[in-house]
Amino acid sequence: MRRVNIAANATSRFALQRFRVSAALVGAQHEFVFRGCPTLVQLPTAEMQSTTFNEHDPIRCDTWRSEGNVPLEYQVNSIRFIIQLEDKIDLPEKLLQLPAKQIELLDESEVRSLDSRVEAAAETLRSAFSYWLRVLRWKSGIGYIGEPTIEHAGSSGNSALTDRTTGHRFWVQTGVIVLAGTKAVTVENWTTAQSALSENKEPPVWFEFLFEARMRINNRDLVGAVLTLAVAFEVNLRKIFSAELEVFDVDPVTLQIFDLANLRALLTRVKKTRGWSKDWEAATDVATLHQLMDYRDGVMHMAKVENLSEDTLRQMYAAVEKFAYFTTHALGLD
Repeated sequence: MRRVNIAANATSRFALQRFRVSAALVGAQHEFVFRGCPTLVQLPTAEMQSTTFNEHDPIRCDTWRSEGNVPLEYQVNSIRFIIQLEDKIDLPEKLLQLPAKQIELLDESEVRSLDSRVEAAAETLRSAFSYWLRVLRWKSGIGYIGEPTIEHAGSSGNSALTDRTTGHRFWVQTGVIVLAGTKAVTVENWTTAQSALSENKEPPVWFEFLFEARMRINNRDLVGAVLTLAVAFEVNLRKIFSAELEVFDVDPVTLQIFDLANLRALLTRVKKTRGWSKDWEAATDVATLHQLMDYRDGVMHMAKVENLSEDTLRQMYAAVEKFAYFTTHALGLD
């Protein structure tokens, strides 16, 4: 049986929710190197949308200009990843002409080898997708891209008033539709993300906690949101003070002692740092950040959860987000 030695790619299609793009990005690509493997991310093309409404289409136009029926925004439900494998693969030529996984053409060791390769490639693809998603969220500021939606027990209940004798429903509760965030990724967002991917940049860790806090708010996990948002702010604030110490290569024990400093004391003294300016002041809502710490302390130390407010938490989120993006730039981490 004729054998060939081929260069191979590993591919996968990943589903995700709450990912919207402007019409100009349909079919767009990102290219970067991940773990030494050239990696390609492909958005679906408009041709991949079915002629009939289908929520499972890889892409679907749902916002357009009425005049001329011009597409404006698309909902993207899945994207394709391709990575180039470093080592070539020796295999029977027939495998390239038949449906996948013709086990009978290989001996047991070859089957095990290909299974091992595809499993390793699958892990790399998943990791590449996770990295790409973190960078896109960071650079677009749309932290809910790919965010899962949680349906709580009893959340779909609809109450009614009924005649006690007959059971006849004579009045029903008015339904309330809560619209999730639908901000679309723009060409500028996409280009900025490409630059970060090309340079193998990692989002500062506080963005991970920040976007998780938003997810928890969206899913009405207010206790988890308070704690996660407080972690995002604390990690961010401590980095501001430790950054200069790290430049001077101080003794690690000094940094450890600094890490024990009270968070409120740091926030109170941030105005005394050498870099403080009007721009810093505009980006730092001290009152709201102190309020976040009050909420955090109430939850952690007194299990005080009855006064948690989604609206207030969203205001706190906005304050931490503004602080995070400004300080990331000021620290040269963007």
